Amino acid sequence: MQTEDYKISFFRPTTQRALANRNLIIKLFLLWAVAIFGFQVLLKLVEKPVPEEALLRFTPAWEQIVAGEAAEYDFQAAGQSMVQAMGKITIGPDNYAALRDGVGWMLQKVCSDEEFAVIQQDVRTVNALREQITTLQDSDYLAAKEAVIARAAPALNIDPESLLAQLLSIGLSDDMAGISDENKQRIPEIMQLYMTHNRSFLTDFIFLGFPFHYFYTAVLLLVFFIALCWYYCYRIDRLHARLNFVEKTD
Repeated sequence: MQTEDYKISFFRPTTQRALANRNLIIKLFLLWAVAIFGFQVLLKLVEKPVPEEALLRFTPAWEQIVAGEAAEYDFQAAGQSMVQAMGKITIGPDNYAALRDGVGWMLQKVCSDEEFAVIQQDVRTVNALREQITTLQDSDYLAAKEAVIARAAPALNIDPESLLAQLLSIGLSDDMAGISDENKQRIPEIMQLYMTHNRSFLTDFIFLGFPFHYFYTAVLLLVFFIALCWYYCYRIDRLHARLNFVEKTD
């Protein structure tokens, strides 16, 4: 008796063509998995923590500050580094607040009482205007920011024309009277967290203008996937020719 069974199982092929097709798909899938996940494993195996230059400046300066033996350049180096860490887009609000208090503390250390009082007033003006404006191009707001930069940036030995100066002008709080013992203890940990990055020759090597790990993930893996698709079609066509398999079309 003739029956028609249309049940098809990928894992239990019933024909030579289905078996060859399944084996080919599994092999290509394994190649794809190794290319993606194998590279990520390799990155983890060869990576090592590398501190940013700002952290290398911060650590000895902070040690001198805590020991009570800091000179003006130590306060400036620590302040610059903390401002740079405040610019990290992944920084949490609590960590940002601790660094903000630290920067204010550094300013207090390098400025006279009169200069510091003027900076505090400028900062209050900027923060008050920020709550009122509808555009960041507001002339009063921009003028207030420039006033903060003109006084606070040179105090920390920051170039007033730099991005760091812009971060400083929006990162200070109204209250810069000091810093809590808790934040003083947390700041070195925060700096280590945000200013240390895992790197290796795979991330440092520049390929066609991009770090190799980025180019591999964004470009080469896409090209590899297309190549796998092309190879699958090529092998299936060869298989059909060898088995004299012809698809019926209406």
